[in-house]
Amino acid sequence: MRIQIVSPGGDLQQGHTRTGNRSTAAQWGRLLRELGHSVEITSTSIPRSNEVMIALHGDKSHEAILRYRSLHPAGKLILGLAGTDIYPTPSEKTLKSMALADGIIALQEKAIDQVPPKLRNRVVIILQSSAPALPAPRKSTDTFDVSILGHLRAVKNPMLLAEASRRLSPESRIRILQAGDILEEPYREAVEAETRTNPRFQYLGQLDRQSTAGLIAASHVMVITSVNEGGARVVSEAIVNHTPVLSTKMDGSIGMLGEGYPGYFPVGDSHALTELLIRCESDPEFLGELTATVTELAPRYTPEEERKALTNLLTRVCGSA
Repeated sequence: MRIQIVSPGGDLQQGHTRTGNRSTAAQWGRLLRELGHSVEITSTSIPRSNEVMIALHGDKSHEAILRYRSLHPAGKLILGLAGTDIYPTPSEKTLKSMALADGIIALQEKAIDQVPPKLRNRVVIILQSSAPALPAPRKSTDTFDVSILGHLRAVKNPMLLAEASRRLSPESRIRILQAGDILEEPYREAVEAETRTNPRFQYLGQLDRQSTAGLIAASHVMVITSVNEGGARVVSEAIVNHTPVLSTKMDGSIGMLGEGYPGYFPVGDSHALTELLIRCESDPEFLGELTATVTELAPRYTPEEERKALTNLLTRVCGSA
């Protein structure tokens, strides 16, 4: 089957920021090729006459979706929902893109709640897979390493973990390791100030995929401080590496970790995050509970499961895969 994946920003080129859309497009392209399909990944501006178009981001790819529907009415259209498509609420463009799509991809189970009820039968949940870091790195015995990964922009609330770490006692061994490109300039000054004044804090910049996986695997805990997420890839990477996650209590994480997961804290609440950090460092039983939960979830985030989900999607939309 000939498949075009359109993604805001197009192909990832060396030196460019590795965004979620680009990473998703590259991963789905690779998995679909492994299934025997011919796949082309392009920017959102060129809808080809392929049998299937998978459009990432209902809002940013809306014009490409309209053009594809106009130029290729017999083609099958699949929409991959981004986090900003559906949180806090879907935009008018995203709602129109959903209505035009033959199939809709959601990246975690709570996302379906943001799709209009009459369109929910078009939704397929595709959990983004990850591979554990090999060889598995050793976790430090001298420090208790807490990582946070994600490009620095307001929706990620990226300095919340650093703020929470300032309340830790001098005896704490916690070290904050922050990775990600700075996408909004105010955070450049914030990172520089934090580096000067907070001895626990280290900013690592943007990492490649292998270094990202290694950092997550070597961490004692990984933290998500976002206001909203569609389904953060770093959560799946933490899960397959059996690294406990602390996260704001939002749909994007609940849909991946489960409603009853004990590692949530209220959005924007640095005091609650401080308490969770203290508990993770000082309470082995609590840390073990978090670890056991993510370890139990790991089989759901394998490439084999993601390939099965993509096959199911194409079967539902096209009648065969």
